[in-house]
Amino acid sequence: MTLRQQWISVVVLVTAMGCRGKDTPGDVESRGRAVARVGHGAITEDTFLRKLDEQPAFVRSRYRSLQAKKEFLDNLVRFELLAQEARRQRLDQDPEVKATLEKLIVQKLVQAHAAEASKELPTEGELKKYYEGHLQEFVRPERLRVSHLFFASAANDPKRTQIQQEAKKLRAEIDKKEATLPSAFADTARTRSEDPATKSLGGDLGFKTKEELATQWGPEMAEAAFGLKNQGDSAEVMTQRGIHLLKLTGRQPGTERDLAAARQVVESRVQMEKRSRATDDLVAKLRSSTEVSVDEKVLESIEIRADGTAAVSPSPAVP
Repeated sequence: MTLRQQWISVVVLVTAMGCRGKDTPGDVESRGRAVARVGHGAITEDTFLRKLDEQPAFVRSRYRSLQAKKEFLDNLVRFELLAQEARRQRLDQDPEVKATLEKLIVQKLVQAHAAEASKELPTEGELKKYYEGHLQEFVRPERLRVSHLFFASAANDPKRTQIQQEAKKLRAEIDKKEATLPSAFADTARTRSEDPATKSLGGDLGFKTKEELATQWGPEMAEAAFGLKNQGDSAEVMTQRGIHLLKLTGRQPGTERDLAAARQVVESRVQMEKRSRATDDLVAKLRSSTEVSVDEKVLESIEIRADGTAAVSPSPAVP
């Protein structure tokens, strides 16, 4: 950080805290006795106590002795010396200081307005509405990740029995290979499966709920897949579309939290939404009572260069 940036940080802090250039005797008295005087300024009891209160409890406990309190006061004196010098250099008029201060006061305004909106606790109706509107976050069915090696065969296919026997034989071969080659199922699916959508993926169907599997491949497929208990288990199932060799590769347990169990999360989110709405309402109110105009020609003249920097394009020469 450059020296100028250090000065700016000090000035922003001083200005944000509402410090003034000079304390009159009446000012000091109204804010407690002066613990120390620094040039035309003073560090009062109230200031000293407030700064102590900003420290964590375990840090405050270190300042019981007079010597320790002197050390703490010395840091406040140091800050005040820097603040006075920064003001002498008129850094409080620096555009960067003013811009940073504006950010701070806007944050303070938004925080204060949001805090006011948060004083009223959410009603049961608000909590229920949010919970029901985001039910998928709190109630999720179990999902399985399965791979399949598919042999197309309609229910009336005269060769269906033969295809089923070939599938059984292939399954036995895969089971034997997997003892030394864990990728045997996926490798075989890539060369033998008749499902073009998953063939190149080694038969991987991804994570699916029971309902999703039933919709895509039929209830028999879903029942067989969800009957597999341990990762690596396999099964053979016949559906209306053909013969499937299945392999379980993953499982995501379902979750089911009712409103009582999810109450703390729901309350927090509802409060967050209320704070956000309060800020939006404030901005809308201010817009309605404040004239806002946009000069699109000036706006259009601001360009983003190829290197990502922004600049104002030069105005065209007037003939």
